[in-house]
Amino acid sequence: MDSKSIDLTKLGHRIRFLRQGKGWSLADLAKECGLSKAYLSDLENGSAGKPNIQYIYSISVVFGLTLNELLEEGNARAETSRAKRKESDLPAGLKDLQGELKLSDDDVEVLAQINFRGKRPKDKEGWRFLIETLNMLGQRKPQK
Repeated sequence: MDSKSIDLTKLGHRIRFLRQGKGWSLADLAKECGLSKAYLSDLENGSAGKPNIQYIYSISVVFGLTLNELLEEGNARAETSRAKRKESDLPAGLKDLQGELKLSDDDVEVLAQINFRGKRPKDKEGWRFLIETLNMLGQRKPQK
Protein backbone atom coordinates (compact mmCIF):
# COMPACT_ATOMS: atom_id res chain seq x y z
CA MET A 1 0.00 0.00 0.00
CA ASP A 2 1.28 3.46 -0.87
CA SER A 3 1.85 5.26 2.41
CA LYS A 4 0.64 8.57 0.97
CA SER A 5 -2.77 7.54 -0.35
CA ILE A 6 -5.51 4.99 0.10
CA ASP A 7 -7.32 3.51 -2.89
CA LEU A 8 -10.85 4.45 -1.81
CA THR A 9 -12.44 2.18 -4.42
CA LYS A 10 -10.54 -0.85 -3.12
CA LEU A 11 -11.37 0.11 0.45
CA GLY A 12 -15.04 0.34 -0.45
CA HIS A 13 -14.98 -3.04 -2.18
CA ARG A 14 -13.22 -4.58 0.80
CA ILE A 15 -15.78 -3.21 3.24
CA ARG A 16 -18.64 -4.49 1.04
CA PHE A 17 -16.96 -7.91 0.77
CA LEU A 18 -16.54 -8.14 4.55
CA ARG A 19 -20.11 -6.97 5.18
CA GLN A 20 -21.61 -9.41 2.71
CA GLY A 21 -19.40 -12.16 4.06
CA LYS A 22 -21.16 -11.76 7.39
CA GLY A 23 -24.52 -11.71 5.64
CA TRP A 24 -25.18 -8.15 6.83
CA SER A 25 -27.19 -5.45 5.15
CA LEU A 26 -25.99 -1.85 5.16
CA ALA A 27 -28.43 -1.26 8.01
CA ASP A 28 -26.80 -4.05 10.03
CA LEU A 29 -23.32 -2.61 9.53
CA ALA A 30 -24.58 0.90 10.28
CA LYS A 31 -26.05 -0.32 13.55
CA GLU A 32 -22.86 -2.18 14.51
CA CYS A 33 -20.44 0.69 13.84
CA GLY A 34 -22.68 3.71 14.55
CA LEU A 35 -22.49 5.23 11.06
CA SER A 36 -25.29 6.09 8.67
CA LYS A 37 -26.37 3.73 5.90
CA ALA A 38 -25.97 6.55 3.38
CA TYR A 39 -22.36 7.17 4.39
CA LEU A 40 -21.52 3.46 4.33
CA SER A 41 -23.09 3.14 0.89
CA ASP A 42 -21.04 6.07 -0.38
CA LEU A 43 -17.92 4.57 1.22
CA GLU A 44 -18.52 1.17 -0.40
CA ASN A 45 -19.03 2.86 -3.76
CA GLY A 46 -15.89 4.96 -3.40
CA SER A 47 -17.81 8.23 -3.49
CA ALA A 48 -17.55 9.26 0.17
CA GLY A 49 -14.42 11.32 -0.36
CA LYS A 50 -11.59 11.05 2.12
CA PRO A 51 -12.94 9.06 5.07
CA ASN A 52 -12.55 10.11 8.67
CA ILE A 53 -10.04 7.83 10.41
CA GLN A 54 -12.43 7.33 13.33
CA TYR A 55 -15.10 6.01 10.93
CA ILE A 56 -12.65 3.57 9.36
CA TYR A 57 -11.49 2.51 12.81
CA SER A 58 -15.10 1.83 13.86
CA ILE A 59 -15.60 -0.34 10.79
CA SER A 60 -12.35 -2.24 11.38
CA VAL A 61 -13.33 -2.97 15.00
CA VAL A 62 -16.71 -4.34 13.90
CA PHE A 63 -14.94 -6.80 11.58
CA GLY A 64 -12.33 -7.71 14.20
CA LEU A 65 -9.49 -6.20 12.17
CA THR A 66 -6.82 -3.63 12.85
CA LEU A 67 -6.77 -0.47 10.74
CA ASN A 68 -3.75 -1.83 8.91
CA GLU A 69 -5.50 -5.12 8.12
CA LEU A 70 -8.56 -3.31 6.76
CA LEU A 71 -6.48 -0.98 4.62
CA GLU A 72 -3.91 -3.50 3.37
CA GLU A 73 -4.19 -5.31 0.07
CA GLY A 74 -2.18 -8.19 -1.31
CA ASN A 75 -0.93 -11.64 -0.51
CA ALA A 76 0.33 -10.96 3.00
CA ARG A 77 -3.21 -10.16 4.10
CA ALA A 78 -4.64 -13.27 2.48
CA GLU A 79 -2.13 -15.46 4.30
CA THR A 80 -2.84 -13.67 7.58
CA SER A 81 -6.60 -14.07 7.24
CA ARG A 82 -6.22 -17.76 6.37
CA ALA A 83 -4.14 -18.34 9.48
CA LYS A 84 -6.57 -16.37 11.67
CA ARG A 85 -9.84 -17.84 10.37
CA LYS A 86 -11.68 -19.78 13.03
CA GLU A 87 -14.27 -22.47 12.44
CA SER A 88 -16.90 -20.11 13.82
CA ASP A 89 -15.98 -17.59 11.09
CA LEU A 90 -16.80 -20.04 8.30
CA PRO A 91 -20.12 -19.50 6.53
CA ALA A 92 -23.00 -21.70 7.67
CA GLY A 93 -22.80 -25.29 6.43
CA LEU A 94 -19.31 -25.05 4.95
CA LYS A 95 -17.51 -26.66 7.91
CA ASP A 96 -19.98 -29.58 7.89
CA LEU A 97 -19.42 -30.09 4.18
CA GLN A 98 -15.65 -29.91 4.64
CA GLY A 99 -15.77 -32.94 6.94
CA GLU A 100 -18.19 -34.82 4.72
CA LEU A 101 -16.32 -34.24 1.44
CA LYS A 102 -12.85 -34.14 3.03
CA LEU A 103 -12.12 -30.71 1.57
CA SER A 104 -8.71 -29.22 2.28
CA ASP A 105 -8.40 -26.07 4.38
CA ASP A 106 -7.25 -24.24 1.23
CA ASP A 107 -10.39 -25.34 -0.66
CA VAL A 108 -12.57 -24.19 2.23
CA GLU A 109 -10.77 -20.83 2.37
CA VAL A 110 -11.33 -20.26 -1.35
CA LEU A 111 -14.99 -21.27 -1.11
CA ALA A 112 -15.54 -19.08 1.96
CA GLN A 113 -14.52 -16.03 -0.06
CA ILE A 114 -16.95 -16.62 -2.93
CA ASN A 115 -19.79 -14.16 -3.34
CA PHE A 116 -22.14 -14.22 -6.31
CA ARG A 117 -24.12 -11.03 -6.80
CA GLY A 118 -23.43 -10.19 -3.19
CA LYS A 119 -24.72 -13.50 -1.86
CA ARG A 120 -23.24 -16.81 -0.79
CA PRO A 121 -24.76 -20.20 0.05
CA LYS A 122 -26.61 -20.26 3.35
CA ASP A 123 -26.42 -23.97 4.18
CA LYS A 124 -24.57 -27.22 3.51
CA GLU A 125 -26.68 -28.09 0.47
CA GLY A 126 -26.08 -24.67 -1.06
CA TRP A 127 -22.31 -25.16 -0.68
CA ARG A 128 -22.63 -28.67 -2.16
CA PHE A 129 -24.44 -27.22 -5.19
CA LEU A 130 -21.72 -24.57 -5.59
CA ILE A 131 -18.94 -27.18 -5.44
CA GLU A 132 -20.73 -29.43 -7.95
CA THR A 133 -21.23 -26.46 -10.26
CA LEU A 134 -17.55 -25.50 -10.05
CA ASN A 135 -16.61 -29.13 -10.74
CA MET A 136 -18.87 -29.23 -13.82
CA LEU A 137 -17.39 -25.98 -15.11
CA GLY A 138 -13.89 -27.33 -14.64
CA GLN A 139 -13.03 -24.55 -12.21
CA ARG A 140 -12.16 -26.93 -9.41
CA LYS A 141 -10.56 -30.38 -9.41
CA PRO A 142 -12.95 -33.00 -8.00
CA GLN A 143 -11.80 -34.71 -4.81
CA LYS A 144 -10.42 -38.23 -5.31
